[in-house]
Amino acid sequence: MIEYPYEMASVVLPIQILLVIFYFRRKYPPLRQSRIFAAVIAANLCLTLAGVIVHSFVLHVLSYLFLLASLGLYFGAQNPERFLEQRTGVFNRQAFERLMRENKNRRFWLVSCCIHTYGEVRELYGAVQMDRCLGLIGMWLQQTFPKKSMFYLRNGRFVILSFSPFDQAGTVAAVYRRFQESWLVGGAEMFVGVGCAVMDSSICVESVDDILDVLEIAHRQQDQAVVPSQEPIRVDGQYIDGLHHEMSVKRALKRAIAKDDVSVFFQPIVDAHTQKIVGAEALARIYDEKLGYIAPGEFIPLAEKTGSITELGMQVFRKVCAFMSEPRIRMLQLDWVNINLSPVQCMNPHLAEDFIGIQQEYQVSAHKLHLEITEESIINLNTLQNQIARMREAGFSFVLDDYGSGYSNLMMVRQIPFINIKLDMGFVRAHFSQPNTLLPDTIRAFLELGFSITAEGVESEAMALALDRMDTTYLQGFHYARPMPMEDFYQYMRSHAERETCEEVPDCDLVVESV
Repeated sequence: MIEYPYEMASVVLPIQILLVIFYFRRKYPPLRQSRIFAAVIAANLCLTLAGVIVHSFVLHVLSYLFLLASLGLYFGAQNPERFLEQRTGVFNRQAFERLMRENKNRRFWLVSCCIHTYGEVRELYGAVQMDRCLGLIGMWLQQTFPKKSMFYLRNGRFVILSFSPFDQAGTVAAVYRRFQESWLVGGAEMFVGVGCAVMDSSICVESVDDILDVLEIAHRQQDQAVVPSQEPIRVDGQYIDGLHHEMSVKRALKRAIAKDDVSVFFQPIVDAHTQKIVGAEALARIYDEKLGYIAPGEFIPLAEKTGSITELGMQVFRKVCAFMSEPRIRMLQLDWVNINLSPVQCMNPHLAEDFIGIQQEYQVSAHKLHLEITEESIINLNTLQNQIARMREAGFSFVLDDYGSGYSNLMMVRQIPFINIKLDMGFVRAHFSQPNTLLPDTIRAFLELGFSITAEGVESEAMALALDRMDTTYLQGFHYARPMPMEDFYQYMRSHAERETCEEVPDCDLVVESV
């Protein structure tokens, strides 16, 4: 008869007890695998105790196998570190998405809390202080609502989730009360605002991504409010109906980037004095079967928010270079094309080498590629100057876009080696609705500093003539043409080139016929 291994049991049993203690003391997301892990630990402990009591070798072997299985679950697929957000001590976005998918047929109730204007607050207090504050917020949420699952979904957003009803209104009230007080971080007080949204499974959404999209939009609306409200946004069917367009735009953006289907339109830029086309601006467009062509003003903010702006911008730049490399385009003698850069793109440390690599791949002269950046990009002056220095060495030129719509001044503009200043269409049109000296004085000041000037939003012959008299260098607007697809732009340029040839040679029609 095989003797029962008491020595082995004396080792296995403490390990199993430690696993039980660890499971209940350690944070585990309530996922299906964690429930399996708990069941394996419980069965393992019972088998070991039963084996010790009845002196069964078979039960001991089974308990040993269960121990190996439980250790495998922990160190393999069920390592809880994968699902924890280290700064906050609560579960991460991956845990939230997986939990919601595993329980897609169950009812749920949640409260989403997002720090107001998180990006600005993080910049104000600094990354280190903000991360510590997030840790305090996560700790407070767990202590205040111990029976709920807590998640941190990035960008200052926490979610309190339960699969049984709870007092959402009371939870929101408690959150608002706490955020009216300061958070003590390293002896310093931090004051941060918060916005809340409540949601339950009564809404009709197709996926977890839709839930996350709706909550993101709700918090963005709260950030845009002039006066922050102490009332939560209730995400119900009526609210979601009003968001269908924005959600459709986001899905169209995601598809277009994944399939490399971002379209590039061109809008001509003319010499204000000669009225000849000298350049163009490349503008991104996205096509959706239901929405048609979507303008940049709708999808660019979403691309910046989701981080997909870098890939989108790279697609646009590559397609512009491919277009400019075509022999037929080179024959049109287009002097340059302006390509927009998002402030987020300017923060990419690999931007210069990526653009230079694409430009060299298509053998397009860098002098024909002008990169437009907005006033907002100048905030990150040190990073921007490093990027510009590297790209100017390769031959690229830089243009300041939308001057007059933000907060930059002449001294700030002079710190960047721009070759051209584009005046925002709102700034230009304001002069023609209520004329004053601001626009002419601005143009004169920039010309004296050595910049060329482009006026956007030119809608009539009268505006074009007036801007020419102000010595504006270039004009752009619907008076000349709306943005058009690449092939249409080629035909547009070709017709203008033929017209200009005929104007220079009055008998060109006869010459063509004789040939």
